Amino acid sequence: MKRREVLGSLGSLAMAAGLPAHAQSRLDVPAGRYRLDPTHASLLWRISHFGLSNYTARFTRFDVQLDFDPADLARSTAQATIDMASIETDYPPGLNKRDWNGDLRGEKFFNVGKFREATWRSTKVQSVDGNRMRVAGDLALLGVSAPVPLEVTLNAGFRSRPPTNLPTIGFSARGTLDRRAFGMLTPPPPTPPGAGVSATVEIIIEAEFILPA
Repeated sequence: MKRREVLGSLGSLAMAAGLPAHAQSRLDVPAGRYRLDPTHASLLWRISHFGLSNYTARFTRFDVQLDFDPADLARSTAQATIDMASIETDYPPGLNKRDWNGDLRGEKFFNVGKFREATWRSTKVQSVDGNRMRVAGDLALLGVSAPVPLEVTLNAGFRSRPPTNLPTIGFSARGTLDRRAFGMLTPPPPTPPGAGVSATVEIIIEAEFILPA
């Protein structure tokens, strides 16, 4: 296959994946301070429940300030603020008519009466390969700050995306944290070793950002 045909095939694959053909070197979007599009964003967390399933919940109110430099991703920064009272499990009342959202907002868990907000700030952006990045950052939760890195995928970027016709970029991100690092401890039930509710929490993020006119 000729070099021109190879380059054409790679370009077609990149476009089919929703990425510019030159996404590995530079995105065709301008640098600037992008704002979160809350209608195309989600913040979920999952935690193992006795190894049977993953207890899953989300926060419905959060915001992210993203200073993005497509020419040098290492110069990009992000800062997120989460309203911890916006926790939503979508679970119906369980045993003893338990209020799952109320429990999680209480002193035993997120203690939103004292710590209403959590924040996460990036400290370093490292390009892994292509459109993947490793973003180091610190999470402030329950009065404690600890490192929580994220594995981030830059899904696509458009200089003009309908209906806003504004520059838009989209990311998927995952990370894990140990809730014990933030003092979130609960007495374990009398279960076999390794059972119970895990200390490890998985974070799952989907987000689109728009550069205001």
